[in-house]
Amino acid sequence: MRADICDSDDEVAVDRFKSTLTKMGAKALGKTWAIGVDVLDLQIGDETLRVFSDAWSVDIEGTDQLVRRVLCVFNEVGS
Repeated sequence: MRADICDSDDEVAVDRFKSTLTKMGAKALGKTWAIGVDVLDLQIGDETLRVFSDAWSVDIEGTDQLVRRVLCVFNEVGS
């Protein structure tokens, strides 16, 4: 499953997303670059979340359950 998180220039939302990842205990597995897109693989529990970031947006990809959990925590952090 994929989900849009925010525009990459939305500093408030990017900070919320970083706080979300910290709260969820995300650990960096590695970072790559592909045609203008930074790709960061994170481990959250036993699952891997892939974060895509380019000049326009920050998006995530992972299992349906993981993406839904990330979105839920992201919304809680923003409240």
